[in-house]
Amino acid sequence: LKPLFKEARRKMHGVKRADYEAVSKAEREAKLKKIVHYTKLTKIVLKAHRESVRSEKMFQLVGSLIEINPDFYSLWNYRKVLVENLIKETGEAEEKKAAICAGELKLAERALRKNPKSYYAWHHRVWTITFGTTDLKTEVALCTKYLAMDSRNFHCWNYRRYCVVLGKIPLEDELEFSSRKIDDNFSNYSAWHHRSFLIPQLIDFAETKDLAKLVEDEFELLKQAFFTDPSDQSAWLYHRWLLAQVVGLGINSGEESKQTSSTEPKKCIIADKSEQIAIIKREMEMAEELVAVEPDCKWAMLTIALLIHGLRERGVVADGSKERVRDIFGELISLDPMRRQYYLDMKAKVSEKNDV
Repeated sequence: LKPLFKEARRKMHGVKRADYEAVSKAEREAKLKKIVHYTKLTKIVLKAHRESVRSEKMFQLVGSLIEINPDFYSLWNYRKVLVENLIKETGEAEEKKAAICAGELKLAERALRKNPKSYYAWHHRVWTITFGTTDLKTEVALCTKYLAMDSRNFHCWNYRRYCVVLGKIPLEDELEFSSRKIDDNFSNYSAWHHRSFLIPQLIDFAETKDLAKLVEDEFELLKQAFFTDPSDQSAWLYHRWLLAQVVGLGINSGEESKQTSSTEPKKCIIADKSEQIAIIKREMEMAEELVAVEPDCKWAMLTIALLIHGLRERGVVADGSKERVRDIFGELISLDPMRRQYYLDMKAKVSEKNDV
């Protein structure tokens, strides 16, 4: 064990000792002075917070400390108190109120440059726009810029959805934006998830012909993703969600009004059983086609088993389907033994009682 301890001492959180020693003594001392100064100032601020100090000096100092360390939530909490006090003092002056809120958005933006995934900076941004002085179209455009730098920043995606709802941004525009991000990278789970937020809302207002096109476009987009990268789980998980929305796959029959999960649909998009069967058969053919060229694609095999179960629930039982399901799960356990129990659980769910 001695060599391991020696190596552990030589490294600290991925920083080699040699790298630390490469920094000059003067630089280390200067950094230490900054830390001491920062600690002293935070103590002053926290004391002022406890004593309910509401001064301009504290307002400026808290902002400066947030820019240094955007992940100190107590500073953000104090900042909110100070902002509310300033807004209260403005009375009915909407221009002053808007200027204060604009300043808070800029502060949050500077904090996000320091840490783009700071929970507290994003929460402060959400809190700020609730005052109703912010152009939410501008906020959505800003999110587009952030997501161009990091397309999987889920904080930004969540904030974008909040702005879309609050600002009544056209859902069709958001669906198009999601499509562009998926075209850039089929593995962008956040972009797929964004669609699961948009589709149910679009369904409520779509005409019948538009609804049919919407469904077909979604399945076609998924097919492109599957044949581009069959092993990526993002598209397969969205596919399972979409099947639940469209034909009720995986949803207990007769219990549509009783939702046990936020991802379960209030009602199926396609209610006609014959149309449901046609969609399930088409998707199974697609999965079978993929398995023919990618025989080790676990997600496609699992999807086939789920679709066979969906057909059985609708009274369609093909010859050899029972054996096919059994063989699929045997192959999945062989290919992916670490998830053996998961496959056994799924097998129990999709098999007939006397098959398990």
